[in-house]
This record gives sequence, structure tokens and C-alpha cells, in this order.
Amino acid sequence: MNIPPTKKIVCITGTVWTGGRSAPRRMLVREGLLRPIWFTTGRPVSDAQYEVISTADYHLAQADSEVLAHMKHGGDFVGILKQDFEDAAIGAQVGVLVAGFPEIVAQIAKAFPQAVVFALKEQSMELSDHLGEAARSGQLHRLDVDVLAPGAWRDVHQTILRTLGLPLHQPRPF
Repeated sequence: MNIPPTKKIVCITGTVWTGGRSAPRRMLVREGLLRPIWFTTGRPVSDAQYEVISTADYHLAQADSEVLAHMKHGGDFVGILKQDFEDAAIGAQVGVLVAGFPEIVAQIAKAFPQAVVFALKEQSMELSDHLGEAARSGQLHRLDVDVLAPGAWRDVHQTILRTLGLPLHQPRPF
């Protein structure tokens, strides 16, 4: 794959999410990261942009080594094709953002040693076993999030920016 060396690869996974405008995945898109198109052989399972493909096409892509990351979900396959990931990297200002399942994030982290992985968890929750290799390689950053705390998502966004070395923005006054 032809990923420009200046582009960042950022992955977000975890068990705490928000659908609000302050969601880290939405804020990072505003910062210049681009989410790749995902594929599914069934129904979309998140707010990512999906392309529906047949199970036969999935197996052909897998046999031709065109699949970057995949998993079985509810009897269907979901994932990201190498070409879609590369297109996102080339088209993005800053880099690629993959927000999704730990199984997918772990495969991205394994394929790209420069990938930075953020696991958004409540304080008492354990990390997914899928993230073990990313933790051992130093790619994983656990962020404990108290979703009921005022400004929690803003703080997560600021921590991610700081970790990535991107410019911090001043919070808006209320």
C-alpha cells in the first residue's frame, strides 16, 4: 500500500461513545483526518460510510489479499479494503481515522507500526484482549472517560490532539 509517510494513522475503539457533535471521531475529522469507507456483506453496523458487497466478493477480495482488516459480525463480514484505506490516506489533510471494533483496530495497528490507538473506556473496564499486541508495541493509549462529567469529550479530544502532536484549540466559552 502507498501510504504517504507524512500522514497519521489514528484508531479509536472502546466501550464509551457519544453520538454528539463533540464525539472524538467527529472532532478528529474536523482536524483533517479522513475515515475510510468500510465494506459489509450485510447491514452497516456503525456511523461509518459503508459499501455493501456480496459474500462472494468479500471472499474473492480476501483471496486476492485486498482486505486490510475484517471481522465477522452477526453472520456478516465487515471491514476495510486496502484500496479504500489508501484512498483515505492520500485524500486526507492529516491522515486516516479508523473508529470501530477492537478486532479491526488491532489489525490496522499490526499492519501499521506508526498507528496510534486510543481505547476509550470507563475507569473500571478492562481492555479487549484484541488490543494486547498494540499495548505491547506502545501504540495503545487508554483514555478513561467519565461520560457524565462536564467537558469529558472535550478533554478526550484535547488529549488525543496532544498525543498526536496536533495543535490544541481553545475551548469555547459557554
